Amino acid sequence: MSPSTERKNWSKEAMCRAVRVVRIGDTGYLRASKYFPVPKGIMERYVKDTSRSTEELVNVHLGRTLLPSAIENKLLEYCIIKDQRYYGVRRQDVKRMVFRLAIRNGFDSF
Repeated sequence: MSPSTERKNWSKEAMCRAVRVVRIGDTGYLRASKYFPVPKGIMERYVKDTSRSTEELVNVHLGRTLLPSAIENKLLEYCIIKDQRYYGVRRQDVKRMVFRLAIRNGFDSF
């Protein structure tokens, strides 16, 4: 299994509760990470980052986003329809479609 599929597979609610418990001083990192089954290292980083709320820390999107979510969802629907109709959609095809959509809509962040 690739490392990218195993990332952030813990519960967001459990992580929020663990961070809150450690921030108020009820328990330590190790005990909280075992009680709420979350990674200790990530929880420590979230506890130390006091500039953002726990919900903001936990709901960070992994990876880089190029297109707005509405356009991304339309592209996803299109790829699913193409796949259901037995027109194979390769990763390279999706990359080309994203690039063309970005140019057509004036996004320069690629």
